[in-house]
Amino acid sequence: MKNKQFLIFNFKFLNKGFTLVEVLVVVAIAAFILSIASVSFREAKARGRDARREGDIKQIQNTIDVYHVNRRQFPACSLAVINGSSDCLTQAILGDGITNFLATDPLHGGSGTCSALGSYVYCYESDGSSYTLYYNLETDTIIGKSAGWHQAKP
Repeated sequence: MKNKQFLIFNFKFLNKGFTLVEVLVVVAIAAFILSIASVSFREAKARGRDARREGDIKQIQNTIDVYHVNRRQFPACSLAVINGSSDCLTQAILGDGITNFLATDPLHGGSGTCSALGSYVYCYESDGSSYTLYYNLETDTIIGKSAGWHQAKP
């Protein structure tokens, strides 16, 4: 009799484990948590890019101000995307030796269209006596600014 009890005990011990339903529930919960984390991470990246855009625009304005002090005018350019190499503003700034690079948008760099929906670029236009910088924010996390296109002037 002791042998039968021992065998039954061993048999019950060997059958312990998770059912298919339990495993599927755990996988579903893990997938749900990962999807929430992914959305939060994506939103955090967008907020970080917007903060960088604000900093880049201030840096570009400071660079343009130095150009203005040196030349007594702003670089005269028609509306164009700042691509960091061949656009009018970058050529004027690099040619004057003020800096060795000009910032471009962290998401699309210098490729896109000024004022287009969903286009994240920095744009510049000037008649020489004043200028306007255009940039697009992804979120409304910058105090006093909503998502969309904004202007910066001297």
